Amino acid sequence: MKTITLKSKHGYDIPCRSAWDGQERVVIACHGFGSSKDSPMIQALMETFPPAGLGVVSFDFPAHGDSPIGQEGLRVPYCIGDLAAVEAQIRAQAPGVSLGYFGSSFGAYITLLYLAQAEEHGPRAFLRSAAVAMPELVESWVDQRAREDLARQGYFVPDYDYVREIRVTPAFLQDLEAHDVFRRCQPGTVRLCMVHGGRDAAAPLAHAQAFAREKQAELTVLPEGEHNLMGPGELEKVLRLSQAFFLAP
Repeated sequence: MKTITLKSKHGYDIPCRSAWDGQERVVIACHGFGSSKDSPMIQALMETFPPAGLGVVSFDFPAHGDSPIGQEGLRVPYCIGDLAAVEAQIRAQAPGVSLGYFGSSFGAYITLLYLAQAEEHGPRAFLRSAAVAMPELVESWVDQRAREDLARQGYFVPDYDYVREIRVTPAFLQDLEAHDVFRRCQPGTVRLCMVHGGRDAAAPLAHAQAFAREKQAELTVLPEGEHNLMGPGELEKVLRLSQAFFLAP
């Protein structure tokens, strides 16, 4: 695995990790909210995909992982732009490469928004525990304490044990309100494969089921799965499903 740094169009560095050594197919992996490019899921992808002929490249969203930027960079357009920068770098190195996308939770939400607006993109996206109702989910965090913190200091910190403290600002909340994947994503434009846990309390299964029906996505439900899909046998199931999806003709 290699560590590289790209420059975003907004001037900050984008920390990236690459397990790509000349494979003709490459998967860009987008981590979840409060996670990073070094998440257990992405590490598993980087260990198992390359021997099967799939390179993997991941990166830290702004204000996540090793990103040098703070809460001012946690903006939906910045996240979409950083994904675009990673793709552009891959295509510059290998113009004929076949690209796919693996998005977890918030990373799936950003992947869908990116593919909805990109003029050129790969046809396949695998969505794990997709937060397709991300605006609604984050709005549910805005309780009385959060409103007081927003008024007093300009941000609130969600009550989750994230890798790094995440500060949610009014600008990010406005971004979410303006970026609804149900409205933006058109059915049939991207080949979508989804996997979701039946006991997902962070991104409820009902949202994923509604999205899959409306957007013609293939959905596999792991009945006992929670949001991280790390229960017995679940990681292995996700790896098998995603690898088969990306390698299929």
